[in-house]
Amino acid sequence: MTKGPSTPHSFPGWTDLFQSLSMPFVLLQRQTNQKIKLLRSNTAFQQLFNLRLTSRTQGLNQLPADFISQLQLLCQHQKPVFWCLSSDQDNCRQFKMQLEQPDPSDPACYLLVMQDISEQQTALLLLQQQKDELQKRLTDIEQLKNRISEQAIRDPLTNLFNRRFLNEFMERELALARRNQKPLAVVMLDLDHFKQLNDQFGHQTGDTVIEMVAKHLLRQSRRTDILFRYGGEEFLVILPNTNAAQARHLAENWRQHVQQAQIFAKHQTISITLSAGLACYPEHGTTAFNLIQAADEALYQAKAAGRNQVMMC
Repeated sequence: MTKGPSTPHSFPGWTDLFQSLSMPFVLLQRQTNQKIKLLRSNTAFQQLFNLRLTSRTQGLNQLPADFISQLQLLCQHQKPVFWCLSSDQDNCRQFKMQLEQPDPSDPACYLLVMQDISEQQTALLLLQQQKDELQKRLTDIEQLKNRISEQAIRDPLTNLFNRRFLNEFMERELALARRNQKPLAVVMLDLDHFKQLNDQFGHQTGDTVIEMVAKHLLRQSRRTDILFRYGGEEFLVILPNTNAAQARHLAENWRQHVQQAQIFAKHQTISITLSAGLACYPEHGTTAFNLIQAADEALYQAKAAGRNQVMMC
């Protein structure tokens, strides 16, 4: 009688080696009708699925449907797949399933190797959680730094930019005006008789007036305008790409809105007015210092001429 080709499980010592492996192993055979036949499984595989197998040729019908589905996918594409064995405690054991050909002379025979990667997956998950937590902390720190930086350049009462940030803005806007050959205007504004208002109604009312004026300036400004609280009751506005006529129109609009506003203190209505001086690049100066100085001189002229008006240097 002629012997057929040897199968891996017929090699001397195969059974002992196969059964001693701690990883689940299965010897499979793909039949001509593409169905999968389970030839042998080791103890680790049988314990994994709580199988009680007595026959030499073992069926797949005792295995979970999702496992069989992944096995069929694996046999079809010959690429590793992953499968999760869930327990009643919602724990999941992750397995990487891949095929090996132990006998090149029998291409229909495969060895299914199931590698338990649960600890790796748990470690990766923990590492990802730690990475996400670290990223969140870094984001929080960055946001905190931004808030601190913002607070350093903002006036706490009006939320306008403060004077410390003025030079940086002026140099940047002047550089853009020079490069693009565009005009630029600077308007200096000051509340009229503010010291008297403070003395009569108190500093709290004075702060309320400053807040109100800042809100009016913001509402009536363009998105490109840059507003500063220059100090005390003084404000400064940088107007990019704005000529003298446009700057005067904007300043007059601010003046009129502030004059029409009313504030109540000590059971009476307080009327507020402001004076404004403006200067333009390049007519009145080509540096930040010269432009601010020219706007300040124009403001002084507006005060001297009777207040509640706009003057240009």
